[in-house]
Amino acid sequence: MARRSCGLGLACFALLVAAAGATQYKVGGDNGWAVPDAGAEPFNTWAEKTSFQIGDTLLFVYPKDKDSVLLVEPADYNACNTSSYDKQFDDGSTTFTLDRAGAFFFISGVEDNCRANEKLIVMVAGAGAPGGSPSPTPSAPAPSSGSDAKAPPSSSPNTPAPKNSTAKGAPHAAAGGDKNGAGLTVAGFLASFVACIAYATLAF
Repeated sequence: MARRSCGLGLACFALLVAAAGATQYKVGGDNGWAVPDAGAEPFNTWAEKTSFQIGDTLLFVYPKDKDSVLLVEPADYNACNTSSYDKQFDDGSTTFTLDRAGAFFFISGVEDNCRANEKLIVMVAGAGAPGGSPSPTPSAPAPSSGSDAKAPPSSSPNTPAPKNSTAKGAPHAAAGGDKNGAGLTVAGFLASFVACIAYATLAF
């Protein structure tokens, strides 16, 4: 019985450690997912300065009756093609998990907004990338500086995503806070850790 309880405690601890490494980033900060204001930092400039890791999440906040988020292919990103997409989100508060290394391309579901630079390229570092710096994939090189970054059409034959699938609501589980890139709080992590240790101890 004691051995089983110890195993449960260790499993709980491992899950907490994995969760603590993930960070949630609020896209656009206080302005949210919207056409950037004059003088505001472009989405891609912000993304280039951020080291995204597998497991991190993006939080898109926007008026659901006026905007949406589309996950698209590079060619559709460049053309602001809102009629062709891999996934569509329109719940007004979308949490998207970066579940692989490489590039993710997002545009507004409103074509005029996309052409006004409401678009984002996120590069996610591979597990072995030194220093947490993004490692571009051959099919999607890192975005160039500026808000109007172009991405060449993808030439990768691997696992093409289905087109025009619609996902409403928060499609992925959130992992962390939502304050402009703040991750899990230390207090919350410690509280969960103590609870797990207490559970394992009582079970002995």
